[in-house]
Amino acid sequence: MVREYIAARPDEWNEIISAAEFQKYFTVKGTALKNVPAGFDKEHPQARYLKYKSWYLEYYMADGDVCGGEGFLRKSLEVFKAMKPFNDYLNCALKDFTMPTR
Repeated sequence: MVREYIAARPDEWNEIISAAEFQKYFTVKGTALKNVPAGFDKEHPQARYLKYKSWYLEYYMADGDVCGGEGFLRKSLEVFKAMKPFNDYLNCALKDFTMPTR
């Protein structure tokens, strides 16, 4: 579902991941296939991300940053604000997802 969403909305994806606030903290990570999956254009502008099996972000905080009380809260808020458009995008991609029933 995420691949299909990215393929259908590549400009929106690019706008999110190339935003200065996003790039200040993150690069998109994930486990990738060797090739773009069947059914997707190998020349798609977001082909690199269509190879991914998962999409995630990481932000490292040093121990001193975590122990800083008010500083930690301020930094966390900055990071979460930068992350929100990415999370919103993925949530939109997965809005119709339902867990398989047994």
